[in-house]
Amino acid sequence: MIPVDLNITSIIKSEDDEEKIEFFTVGSYRRTKKGLVIGYEENEGIGYENCKVSITADGDCITIERTGPAASTLCVEKNVKHHCVYGTPFGDFTMGINTYDIDNTLSEVGGRLWFKYSIDINNDFVSENEMEILVTPSGEEA
Repeated sequence: MIPVDLNITSIIKSEDDEEKIEFFTVGSYRRTKKGLVIGYEENEGIGYENCKVSITADGDCITIERTGPAASTLCVEKNVKHHCVYGTPFGDFTMGINTYDIDNTLSEVGGRLWFKYSIDINNDFVSENEMEILVTPSGEEA
């Protein structure tokens, strides 16, 4: 496991709005039997205080697991629609995640993970999303 700096950018487009969220944090990075794993803690600045996130990337299959008060597991796989239960402090609901594209250039020492997907609830469109995660060993320039 190595300490890393993470630059995470999300773009969320709904029918009448577009929001860009960018944050920097420190985390951990390691290889497991399931793939390369990025780990970090979220904070109240992004709305998920006291939650831990683990992102496992194995080629075109990405699993994002959040534990804590807003627990969820999202499966992101190119050209595959997955359904997942998404936890919020107000209750859980089921979402559809349809992934259009993934660019995974992660290596043993860091790299970039980018993916584009849409979210629906009960087959009603909610948003189209892009996420980019830049992983850099702590102390190095991206």
